[in-house]
Amino acid sequence: MKVNQFSEQNLDAAPTILVLGYFDGLHRGHQALFDKARELAVEKNASISVLTFPESPILVFKKFNEDLLKHLTSPNKRLALFEENGVDFLYLTDFTSHFAKLTSHDFVQKYVKKLNIAAIVVGFDYQFGSDHGDLTQLSDYESYQIAQVSDAGEKISSTRVRQAILDGDVSLTNHLLGYDYEVTGLVVHGEARGRTIGYPTANIESKNYQYLPAIGVYVVDIEVLGTRYRGMASIGYNDTFGGQHQTLEVNIFDFRDEIYGETATVYFLKRIRGMIKFDGVEGLIAQMDSDEKISREY
Repeated sequence: MKVNQFSEQNLDAAPTILVLGYFDGLHRGHQALFDKARELAVEKNASISVLTFPESPILVFKKFNEDLLKHLTSPNKRLALFEENGVDFLYLTDFTSHFAKLTSHDFVQKYVKKLNIAAIVVGFDYQFGSDHGDLTQLSDYESYQIAQVSDAGEKISSTRVRQAILDGDVSLTNHLLGYDYEVTGLVVHGEARGRTIGYPTANIESKNYQYLPAIGVYVVDIEVLGTRYRGMASIGYNDTFGGQHQTLEVNIFDFRDEIYGETATVYFLKRIRGMIKFDGVEGLIAQMDSDEKISREY
């Protein structure tokens, strides 16, 4: 897959199926668009292109807060998901105030017409341009609007996935995404209390503005140094020890290496419980023994 900023000198001239949208997380609803795009690409002997934005368009319209920078995937994971879904050319353009003022006609003239379009694929609720254009503005092209994908009677959307993460329901999150939710970060030094009670942890500090699941204990896999291990993760404030800073700590089973400074990816598989403040270390250790058993048997 080739990744370029959208500019005339970077555009491929061959016939292409253009998929339009923002695609935060590339969940099962998004994947339906790419299923259709791959079908059309075979039928028309065309490539698949995506025109999208590196950051959410909402940044241009809402008062800033840090959550507006957060994503359901790291930049690298997002690229990998596009590639897994058959994308050959990923074109990025910044969603700015100037871009937001483009009408749907302007958008077609400045962007869509620059590509050799064999067909266009969009989602059921896709609108574009300052005049909120829809598929009628793309009538010069063979266009397909993919129906809503639902689960348990509700549409699958980035908003629904995001809420499931914040609720700590990672089982639902993974079901809606179609893959395991992951957070990537650096292994950094923490308080080192875990090793004193027989449960050393890797402290993961994400630098990708990703959503962390709700405070609690989770069954996880963790990938580090090219190998994936089972473990259990704690997200919280170390209440038993009076902690103040929210942390993501992973006890990696059957692992003893020093990995400070390494990049690690944590895959959230199941929530075991919420956070408990224990009266002493003995209660904490007994609970962690139980958490480990659940995690190993998952």
